[in-house]
Amino acid sequence: MVITSRTRMTAGALILALLTIVSGPAVAGDLIRLFGEENVGTTSGLFLRIPVGARAVAMGKAYNALAQDGSAPFWNPAGIVRTPGLKNFFASHVAYTADIDIDYFAFHRRGQNYGMGLSMGALRSGDILRTTEFHPDGTGDTFNANQFFLGFTLARAMTDRFSIGGTVKYFQENLDEFQIQSVLGDLGIFYYLGWGDTRVGFSVRNFGTEMKPDGSPADIGSTVSKDFQSFPAPTVGAFGAARTWHLGEETSLVTAMDFSHPSDYKESFHLGTELGLRERFFLRGGFETSRDEGGLSGGFGVHLKRKGFFLKIDYAYNDLGNFGGIHYLSCDLSPLFRLKDPNAWRRRNR
Repeated sequence: MVITSRTRMTAGALILALLTIVSGPAVAGDLIRLFGEENVGTTSGLFLRIPVGARAVAMGKAYNALAQDGSAPFWNPAGIVRTPGLKNFFASHVAYTADIDIDYFAFHRRGQNYGMGLSMGALRSGDILRTTEFHPDGTGDTFNANQFFLGFTLARAMTDRFSIGGTVKYFQENLDEFQIQSVLGDLGIFYYLGWGDTRVGFSVRNFGTEMKPDGSPADIGSTVSKDFQSFPAPTVGAFGAARTWHLGEETSLVTAMDFSHPSDYKESFHLGTELGLRERFFLRGGFETSRDEGGLSGGFGVHLKRKGFFLKIDYAYNDLGNFGGIHYLSCDLSPLFRLKDPNAWRRRNR
């Protein structure tokens, strides 16, 4: 496909807009504050930042330019038009710290130059023992702290190299009798540079209005104010680049790097690698900077490609320092039986 001057101008304008959002808080309405390390603990809904997908976690979360699977709605919604099959099913489970379970599910379908999808995530705390000033060991009652979101994604491939996408999602947090509700958005850009399969990705995730709790506290024998403070959304801007290096006929090496700028923490770099053997077995490693402790990650994957489907099963381990190690497991399924050429997706993404 020929890239016209108009397409280049459109791509340039969109990239400039995202960079303005990420780096220009005064111009972008303070969407992402410039000095995030000065705003630690000032945002709500941090569940929305917990990473999705074992492959992404194993590669140090350097995934903005690699999101071409079922986790794309989370990392970069522009990637859903780059998946192998016309349909894609994705599921991820995380056994998080403090006995918290996190699950993520996504489905999307694409055509030649468009894609749309649905996604949902849920955090379940389990039963938490209620304590009060007069009952520090517990009252005998329990409560829950659960969160979930539902998202709808649209994406379009402007050319064979350039695609854009966006997600609108509804977020809700339930903490005992309190509740937070908000509508948030994500924007993403995906672009192949034309040098091998080198690509770059831009995204701004979780931007929207401020979040404010609502509800009545349980009767715990003390007076609690019902005038709650509102907090900004957990917005983060990111830029990433990735490339595949072919070391032999059956061996490949993927390298990726991301720069992440949260609104309430200092910037960080994410580095990741993936060694592929016969396009079936994969070993991965990654590292995240700006962490007070932990930051290393690793994992492996097994990909099974048959005439009718493409199945990926991935595992990751992430070191969180004193919080211990976190285990991630994900499964990605792309039916291929309706494709005229099941290998077309591979040539299309090079």
